[in-house]
Amino acid sequence: EMELDDLSRAYLESDDAAIRRAIATYATAVERKDVALFRSVRPGLSATEEARLRDSFRQIESQRVTLDIEEIRVDGRAATVRVSRQDDLVVGGRSQTQKSRQVVRLEKAATGWIITEFR
Repeated sequence: EMELDDLSRAYLESDDAAIRRAIATYATAVERKDVALFRSVRPGLSATEEARLRDSFRQIESQRVTLDIEEIRVDGRAATVRVSRQDDLVVGGRSQTQKSRQVVRLEKAATGWIITEFR
C-alpha cells in the first residue's frame, strides 16, 4: 500500500510539473510572439483566434508575461489552474502594465498537457 501511495504521488508530481511547463511555454510563446510555440501548448487554436493572436503580436512591440500559479487542481485527465498575471507591454512606444487573474483549463493529451481554455 505504501508503494502505491508513493507511485501515485510520483504521477501527481509529474502532472504538476508538466502543467507548470505548459503554462510557462504559453508565457514564452506570447513574449516571443511565436505562433508555432503557442500552438504547441494550445493546439485547438481556431483560425479566428490565430488571426487575433497574430494581430495582437503585430501591435505589441514587446511584452513580458509574469505568471504566478496560485492553484493547480488535477481531476483525472483534466486540470484547472488559477493564475495571477502581470503583462509589461510596450505599445506605440508607450509602456503599460496590466494585471489580471486567469483560470486556465488543460487536458492531458497523448503528447502531454495542453491548454483548452482561458477564462
